[in-house]
Amino acid sequence: MHIKTHLNWKLSALALAAALTACGGDDSNPLGLNAVKVVGDSLNDSGTFAGLPGGPRIASVQGSADEPNVLWVERVAKAYDVNPLCAVYKFSGTDFPRNSVAGCTNYAVAGARINNPASAGGAKSPYSIGRQLQDAADKGWGAKDLLLVDGGGNDAADLVTAYLGAAVDKGAAYSALLATLVPAATLQTVLAGPNGAATAGGVYMQALADNLTGTVKTLVLDKGAKYVLVSNIPPVTYTPRFQNVLDQIAAASGGGTAGATARAQAEGLFKAWVDAFNQRLAANFAGESRVKVFDLAAQFTDQMANPAKYGLTNVTLPVCGAGWVTVVPTRSLADCTASALAATTPPPGAPAGTGWWQRYLFSDGFHPTPYGHQLFGDGVIKLLESNGWL
Repeated sequence: MHIKTHLNWKLSALALAAALTACGGDDSNPLGLNAVKVVGDSLNDSGTFAGLPGGPRIASVQGSADEPNVLWVERVAKAYDVNPLCAVYKFSGTDFPRNSVAGCTNYAVAGARINNPASAGGAKSPYSIGRQLQDAADKGWGAKDLLLVDGGGNDAADLVTAYLGAAVDKGAAYSALLATLVPAATLQTVLAGPNGAATAGGVYMQALADNLTGTVKTLVLDKGAKYVLVSNIPPVTYTPRFQNVLDQIAAASGGGTAGATARAQAEGLFKAWVDAFNQRLAANFAGESRVKVFDLAAQFTDQMANPAKYGLTNVTLPVCGAGWVTVVPTRSLADCTASALAATTPPPGAPAGTGWWQRYLFSDGFHPTPYGHQLFGDGVIKLLESNGWL
């Protein structure tokens, strides 16, 4: 099971009060929105794989005090005082039958992509955000629905992985991936130019943003939806998993100054690809009053640079561990529970006590902790409030 993806986050006293009082007062939901629908990847998935052996409910720490409203989308739903989100699809081990529980509106699936590869079922699989949107559209959009959309982190990871594999397969996987979205003539011209392979990655990410934009327009806006929030992609290079990859690039380049230079160049390139997606996404929805784009990338970047500002005590160590981490045990997400972490000896530099992990940013190498989701949700709630949607 592929549980990869996106991240982010802060909850000020003011925003917390707003979120808690959103269940009451006449002014807490001025538009009267009464349903929150969700598509996306592991940042949004409320339990597609729950119940399977080794299948966690969410891609974060399990069983925290925030249950059942851990994920940022779950926090937004709570702010609107709608029913708690539940997963539309329930993976059986081979297929994605619909949840027998009535009223589920979370179509997100951990591992989903905007451009889902054929090996994962292509556009007809719920691993495709396009398929999720189609299924949601088939149910119809209510005049008081809010749709939350997240995607692209796994796509960016796929692009980086294929690019780094070019030394082994002579760029075959990278070229094949690029060709799934970039027209052949355009791709040939770009690859033939200076720094063609690097430039082509940015072209691909722009095409990816166009793909998502077009799908949202066709399946959501053109079918009557009036309230849509789309999150952009945070720089995946900040995640512990990609920081480890960058360290490997430095080592493979001989370490020292040469290694540091290679590392910095790779990180700059991969960030530029994410920027290309985010800039195109913002431009595509500019002037569209029915869509708000949440700048997760800017918030995430600021959190990495100024963790204390957000109440974060660590923005590098995954509390569930990882293969390259020696100071905490490596646990699968299913085994990475709040009680297990409370019983773990705090790593060097961590706050003392059983809650040492609670203000860390990362659960594993690629996903936020419950507090990370709290910060993400806070940012979204502020955006919704500032636009009079909450």
